[in-house]
Amino acid sequence: MRLVAVAISMLLGLGIAFCADLDAFDLTPLDGFEGQTPWVKGDPNTDLQQRDSAVATSTEMVKEGEQSLAFIIHVNWTPREGEQYPKGWPMARRVYDEPQDWSAYDRVLFWLYTQTDDPLPGDRVLRCGPSIEGGGEIDWYTLPGIEPNRWQLMSVPLPAEKDFTRVTGFTFYVAEGWYADGDKVTFYIDDMQLGTRKWPAIADWSVSSRVRPRGETVAAAVSLEGSPAGAELRLRVTDLAGTEQLTHSESVAARRIEIDLQAGALPPGGHLAAIELVDRDGAVRETHSSYFCSMQPGKRTYLSLISFYTNHLLETDVEELQVLNDSAYAGVAIGFGSGYDTDPPPDFEDLQPQMKLVRDTLRIDPWPWVFINRIIGAPADGTSHASSHAKDLEYFARIPVIDLDNETGAKADMLKLWRNAVRAAKQWGSPGIVLDKEAYNNYKSYDVGYVARERGESLGETIQKCEAIGADLAKIVEEEHPECIVWTLFSRLDRPVTVAGYPDPVHPVPGHVSLGFLKYAKEHSLPCKYLCGGEVDVGYYNPNVAALRQKITARDANLAWALQEFPDHFFLAGTISPYHDHTILTSWIKNNAGDDPELKTIADFQPMFRTLFDAYDWAWIYAASAAKTLPYSPENNRLYSDALNAALDEAQGEK
Repeated sequence: MRLVAVAISMLLGLGIAFCADLDAFDLTPLDGFEGQTPWVKGDPNTDLQQRDSAVATSTEMVKEGEQSLAFIIHVNWTPREGEQYPKGWPMARRVYDEPQDWSAYDRVLFWLYTQTDDPLPGDRVLRCGPSIEGGGEIDWYTLPGIEPNRWQLMSVPLPAEKDFTRVTGFTFYVAEGWYADGDKVTFYIDDMQLGTRKWPAIADWSVSSRVRPRGETVAAAVSLEGSPAGAELRLRVTDLAGTEQLTHSESVAARRIEIDLQAGALPPGGHLAAIELVDRDGAVRETHSSYFCSMQPGKRTYLSLISFYTNHLLETDVEELQVLNDSAYAGVAIGFGSGYDTDPPPDFEDLQPQMKLVRDTLRIDPWPWVFINRIIGAPADGTSHASSHAKDLEYFARIPVIDLDNETGAKADMLKLWRNAVRAAKQWGSPGIVLDKEAYNNYKSYDVGYVARERGESLGETIQKCEAIGADLAKIVEEEHPECIVWTLFSRLDRPVTVAGYPDPVHPVPGHVSLGFLKYAKEHSLPCKYLCGGEVDVGYYNPNVAALRQKITARDANLAWALQEFPDHFFLAGTISPYHDHTILTSWIKNNAGDDPELKTIADFQPMFRTLFDAYDWAWIYAASAAKTLPYSPENNRLYSDALNAALDEAQGEK
């Protein structure tokens, strides 16, 4: 039951006060969708025509009054003349004649009827959000718990930390890539209202020791809904046995409260924090608790390089590897093949000459790098990366989405590669191996519901088979290198959803692989560690330290359940993809940074590095080709290493 409750909380980001009870709010009408509608379709940034969607008033499905708004989607991935993005982002949006002041409100509430005969995506069905004058991109909110063919009351939070004094519009959108080609769905939206909670309530809260220098403070933040007048907050930190370690209380004077508790005497490891909201009569209205980890002062972060600039094992370049011997890195990931290999895996004995060459060359740790993409099928439409990278496309084309039962032999091939890698790590004296769980061949295969449908299995059967793969990986670690650290680039344990008719939280496929590994390791008391690398939740790019800290805090909240459930095996690592010259950026990192980013040179990244090293005992640099990082250039290696070493020293407490 605890896991189910946590999963529901995660659906709402950090939100914990989701309430679909209209009686809890004073309501102000926003849009009843009567008469001629000002709502229009189209994405102003990509496609105003959006031939796969329509927006109109409707009398077919109505909750209140005589009309509702129909947002009609016919998913069509077929490229058409003049269409830049065949898999587009259909939108229904309204722009207000004049900006509106929503600062007095806590929620946008409306009724939603999702009409479809097709399966809904597992984690993202419909997103929405208000646009704010001068506020940049919309902060999209994923509507949780959408079920087909019934009216549901939806509640969209208006976070206290945002400025809603000049709201210019509201938008709903879907991404056609979430759905299957040919899917049809109509969203009927009715009776939109703005709600102000009648009594104070905690909308979200967080606690983390990772966003300050190690050992200094525990940072807590609380957002409230409703008028806080007369309310009091009480915060208590204990060890896992319940012994009190830190306490704090204060009267609430604002809807957003930030608390820093001095944590000099707080030992590293796991703790429990509890927050209470007390009303003016002294009654406790709400209590929430969360697990968090404090970091060990003076510990130096283990820094690794993970980059596609690094040659695979069988293509090792000695001169390049030698560059890293004079670097900030303690380790480097070396691919045991690529994510698109289709040749039979080599026998371990055949790898010995190259393994010796690597070990004799490097004074830092080589980490074998294995790709789970080996068992991911390539779609028949030829749109996957395998179409341009795989030597034998048929190898991937015949896989039934994921080779969960070794139907094609791909699972056996991947497990042999895994065993080779684990054995190599032990022979090299390396701390462990890198597991890349990105589904390069078919990103839809992250959705366990999609995988189950395509394979003709029940959801439970597919989940069991995904977790069995994780257990298989753990068994090989047990047999070959029990102390091995498995450094995954992401765990995907941060985004569980609830699925009607299924009793437990449902994760993306990589999350269930992670769970299978962790459950086996815990049950068999293995001395191994399983790291979540942070590619998904911390991300490669953040514009500044504040944004990075915000993600670190959110990640702590979203993964608290897993850290508490597997304290001896599950750990967090951080990542970042830096650059040394913003004027030469291309592709995804250029799109993220823009033309005039705060971070312009590698020196600008030093506070970002310091923040990351304060937060995590393990971190990795993704040296991206889109940033032209060239990590094996001696000049660039020195440039990056100087900034990285300075930040490592600062976080460790060295002068």
